Amino acid sequence: MFTRYVRDPVQGYIGLTDIEKQVIDTWQVQRLRGIKQLSIASMAYPGGNHTRFDHSLGAMHLAGQIAERLRASVTISEDGWQMIRLAGLLHDIGHGPFSHSSEEILVKYRGLNHEQLGKEVVEKSELADVLKGCGFEPREIIDLTFGKEAKGKRYLHQITASQVDADKLDFLVRDSYYTGVEYGRIDISRLIQAMDVIGEDIAIDLKALYALEAFMIARYEMFLAVYYHRSVRAAEIMLHKAMDYTHDLTGLTTFKNIDEFLRMDDAYIQTKLRELDPKAVDPKKRDHVEKAKDLVARLDRRDLLKAAYQRDVHIRDPYVAKLLSDEAVRHQKEEEIATKSGVSPEFIVVDVPTLDSIPYYPREIDPMEVPVFKLTSDDKKERVPLSSYSRLINVLKGYVDIIRVYTLREYRKQVEAAAAEVFKTLPFAAQISM
Repeated sequence: MFTRYVRDPVQGYIGLTDIEKQVIDTWQVQRLRGIKQLSIASMAYPGGNHTRFDHSLGAMHLAGQIAERLRASVTISEDGWQMIRLAGLLHDIGHGPFSHSSEEILVKYRGLNHEQLGKEVVEKSELADVLKGCGFEPREIIDLTFGKEAKGKRYLHQITASQVDADKLDFLVRDSYYTGVEYGRIDISRLIQAMDVIGEDIAIDLKALYALEAFMIARYEMFLAVYYHRSVRAAEIMLHKAMDYTHDLTGLTTFKNIDEFLRMDDAYIQTKLRELDPKAVDPKKRDHVEKAKDLVARLDRRDLLKAAYQRDVHIRDPYVAKLLSDEAVRHQKEEEIATKSGVSPEFIVVDVPTLDSIPYYPREIDPMEVPVFKLTSDDKKERVPLSSYSRLINVLKGYVDIIRVYTLREYRKQVEAAAAEVFKTLPFAAQISM
């Protein structure tokens, strides 16, 4: 069991086993100290500087608590319990610099997301040797952490990857704590206490419905207040553009193996961006480097893009709801706004909450899919539809999208007028040239 403890301001004392201590002390895990959980959200929330390392410890801690709770109805061995905690610890091991912001670029140019990279880290780095030395096969950890199920027991994987899992429970309260935004405060203990296994799935007892509803509300409110905050997104867009312009020059997308990838953290990329010299690069790339340097200089002065237009869209059609997540569609709308406003499309950005650079958005997980159960008169556990017992969940079921258009301060007025005309009719599926 635990041989030492770490004091965490969010989860309290987190116990560590000898195996966890060995894994935590690897360079691959320690690297997460250099990757901020919320990228550059500190531009709006100065306290939001916590890291993927902090969160990984918290997720490991809660994964262990959920496993302990499930032992009341299913058999989980000591090795199984340890693997579940390791899955919580390693679930974010494949994140790149500035987390989701670089992930969007890696998907675009290399077809790699943080889960695919995570598999590579666990299987092909020094971490694999440490796991083997502790008696665990890296492939088993990969299946449990990044797969769909574990040895036919879907509920084991769901501890760290489901609608209400250790990952989400920790990041909501952790992001809330460090940003100072109170909306993420949820009753984690009650939710875990209410968990059980029905069939192959983790389900939540309807007796804890109020805690589940509070969790759903917290996700939505944190999305509005933090993850899609105007200034947070403005800074994120600028950082993303700078990294995209120079992705090959900084090494973000040109690494040859997993060890080269792991050398990169927030400070590494930030330094590379600042050191770029437009005069020292291929003339064909000079324009992109100059743009990137300008964006980084603006970020250093906190001279952020301004939201010229915003429209909230409440729709239930999944196709229409996801339409603007297509990069080509967004660029089409940017061109239309540019034409109508007389502003170069270079200074216009259509932003929607369906991009990889946003850590969470309301429709990411369908609240109707959260498994719940009730006890029948003869004490049997019966799975029931959540919508039959919660009016609030029915309200949250609708898709909520926020369309924003960002531009430079000096172009705000004309871009606002043009964007209002472009987005005046919704849904606009028929207007899109696919």
